[in-house]
Amino acid sequence: MQNIIIIRIKSGNICFIFKFLVSIIFFFVSLELYSQSYSKQSKIHISAFPGYSNHTVDEISNHYKLSLNLTSGVTGSVSGIELALISNYNYEKFQGIQFAGFANVSGVNNKLNPKEKLESTFKGFQFATIANKTFGDGAGVQISTFNTAESGFTGFQLGFLTNKSRYLEGAQIAGLINSSKIGMVGFQIAPLFNYSDGQTNGLQLGLFNYARTAGFGHEFSSLFSDTWQIGLINFSKVNNGNQIGLINISGKNNGVPLGLLNIDASEGRLSFRSTDLFLSNVSIATGSRFFSNILQFGYNFSINGLPVWGMSYGLEKEWMNPEKTKFISFSTALWQQKVKDLKLLKGSKILRSEFIYGYKFNKIRFLEIGAAINYQLTTVENQEPSLFSMGSFFPGIVIGLQ
Repeated sequence: MQNIIIIRIKSGNICFIFKFLVSIIFFFVSLELYSQSYSKQSKIHISAFPGYSNHTVDEISNHYKLSLNLTSGVTGSVSGIELALISNYNYEKFQGIQFAGFANVSGVNNKLNPKEKLESTFKGFQFATIANKTFGDGAGVQISTFNTAESGFTGFQLGFLTNKSRYLEGAQIAGLINSSKIGMVGFQIAPLFNYSDGQTNGLQLGLFNYARTAGFGHEFSSLFSDTWQIGLINFSKVNNGNQIGLINISGKNNGVPLGLLNIDASEGRLSFRSTDLFLSNVSIATGSRFFSNILQFGYNFSINGLPVWGMSYGLEKEWMNPEKTKFISFSTALWQQKVKDLKLLKGSKILRSEFIYGYKFNKIRFLEIGAAINYQLTTVENQEPSLFSMGSFFPGIVIGLQ
């Protein structure tokens, strides 16, 4: 009796083990059949890491609507949603919403096979903590530490450190640097540097800004231009817009520079003058066709009662005839005079306006003759003979060569 019971128990265990094995086999077979048929219809990609997915090595040549990657995923292309804990890698292109713990890369085929490259390789929304990169044209939103579009980008790039595109239509906001290799239409905002090496229309706001050609040039360029550079130092090879900064530098400035020092490499003058304030005077002017900054340095050769030397900063507007043989100019400058045995800032300060007429007397030289009006802002301490009292006006003259 006891032996019969033992035999029945063993038989029951064998049946249970057999049923369990059969069910496991059916489970995996059905799962494999399910994944194959399901992928053909709904294009779902699920992977543990590259090469280990419901499509194994075929994943790089397939197109999916949904891609879920436990670590990193590699696909041919995705139109829909793609998520990964580490990275997403699209061989051809991506369209939709893409999230990765570290990086999103699309359009790699453009780099590997230039003859088969696609014009557009990204369209939608990308987010990654380290980097987003597309090897073709991109459109939409990229948010990461480093954002890169090897070709053009239309939309918005938000980079915690840098944004880079070949051409931009839209906006770049970065923690350090924005770069658009052949130009941009839109705006670039970065605390350190904005770079656009082409036709630039819009706004650059940063410590340093560079645009090869800023704004569209026309004879009515004014403060209402569509292009602005605002920063500590602004650079442009050709400026047709507005520059607001401590220093504005241009190869040719057709726009409006507003700064302490505006430099136009194609315009400017150097004049050697004698005035009522200083017998020896050097005047340098540079800026734009709207107005120029002027820096002046004066010196007196130890003449009693006159300041030893001085310097000034001001603004000048010049009008020249079409033949460029005659001109008139009007300027206003603040002079700081250095008196012997006194510190520079202890010397007198004079607000001076000059009206100058010039005409060309040979191929390159102009003779300058002008009148001036001076306003004494401060008096000189312990100066004999004393200069004019605080608040008084006195006339002046200008004779020079340009």
